[in-house]
Amino acid sequence: MKKVLLIATICLVFACKKKTIATVDEITAYSWPLTSATITPAKVVNGKPETNFMLLSGSSSCLNNNFTLVFSKDGSYSYTSTGPLCDMISYKNAKWTKNGNEIKLDDGFGHTGVLNLSGNTITDTYVYNENNITYSVNYTYTAKK
Repeated sequence: MKKVLLIATICLVFACKKKTIATVDEITAYSWPLTSATITPAKVVNGKPETNFMLLSGSSSCLNNNFTLVFSKDGSYSYTSTGPLCDMISYKNAKWTKNGNEIKLDDGFGHTGVLNLSGNTITDTYVYNENNITYSVNYTYTAKK
């Protein structure tokens, strides 16, 4: 009986292994919806510290309305959202490239960024200053077929 349980446990461990997305074809086969946005340090809202940047941005913001990163095989990319005014940005000249676990984005307007691919997640960090405080927002996108 112990041997059967050991074999079943080993099979379960290997069956639950996460798929690693590594190739361009694999990246473009998925959409990448935003699953979290965490801000540090926390911002104080109604006397309470809040680290969920999606809550801070408001329910009608692009981040809270199916915000998704989409890569195309032709080397272009876009962000999509069903929020109001979220389709106002043109991604006509936006290009992406992959080198190892890094995905470089060029929006076509002179802004570039580097995302990190790890397994089935992509992470991005945005840093900004407000009232002499430096905030860092960590965005996480998870692959979805």
